[in-house]
Amino acid sequence: MRAAPLVLGLCLLGAAGAGANGAAPPITALAFAPDGKSVVVGSQAGLEVRTWPALNRARSLATELVHIHDLAFAPDGKTLAAVGGAPAKSGTVELYRWPDGELLHRTRPYRDLIYAVGWRADSAAFATASADRSVGIHDAASAKTIRILEGHSRGVLAVVFLPGEAGLVTAGIDESVRLWDVSSGQLLRTLSNHTRPVHGLALRPRGAEGPPQVASVSDDRTIRLWQPTVGRLMRFVRLESAPLAVAWTADGRALLTACKDGRLRVIDPDTVEVLEDLPALDGVAYSVAAAPDGSVLVGGQNGQLRRLVVKQSPR
Repeated sequence: MRAAPLVLGLCLLGAAGAGANGAAPPITALAFAPDGKSVVVGSQAGLEVRTWPALNRARSLATELVHIHDLAFAPDGKTLAAVGGAPAKSGTVELYRWPDGELLHRTRPYRDLIYAVGWRADSAAFATASADRSVGIHDAASAKTIRILEGHSRGVLAVVFLPGEAGLVTAGIDESVRLWDVSSGQLLRTLSNHTRPVHGLALRPRGAEGPPQVASVSDDRTIRLWQPTVGRLMRFVRLESAPLAVAWTADGRALLTACKDGRLRVIDPDTVEVLEDLPALDGVAYSVAAAPDGSVLVGGQNGQLRRLVVKQSPR
């Protein structure tokens, strides 16, 4: 018997950080703290830690990032990585010790923006995707670059480590999804089914049988499900609006996608059925995160944050 589909109810919260002109920079990155009691929010206004689920401002983290494009906690919960930089000038990584928020390292290994960061499962290394068309592998203890992977013909927008020694998956403006051998830096496979830039990648959590599964979202308005280690496109769905960010629910039973039209789409990964198509924001939705308590957070245009409550329903 298949698990019951997810039904989401909408809970609207006020916009974050409006400026004097009534607008605020878009929320471009979200990451829930390991204890599930707070969430880190990234925008051109900086890095804020907010309580969960009330979303009250708790504190700010000292940052020099002009643009913040991605946030990710190490799997062991001890380090937060923030990446971004200044266009055509610098790509910056900031590592913070958690939970005290002390800055451990700030490094600028690129001459252009860093768009994404992904941690290796052992928390000893992380990867970054850059507008300069390269992917960097970095030592977590020192933030020093271990290896540079080159092969994308345009900027790289997404990166995710596969379990164990299965490799690293990247994607970007050149419309490709690529699998790499991290230890050698060798490009193992290029998957070219997308027809527009690929904005995001997400590894399916525990529970799925067989090779690792990765979801990709693209300006071609599709979400595609891959088994990259065997080069297989499993299935795909085309949406009414381009998905810009993607996340899995903790149990891996559903995909959450934030779209250009400000809506949240919830996808069954095994049938690619759109389970829910919900209004979330007034304007573009740039970021999405699955909360440890089962609800969903969407961030986007004009500093908006919205919490959507996830509920189970019987078939």
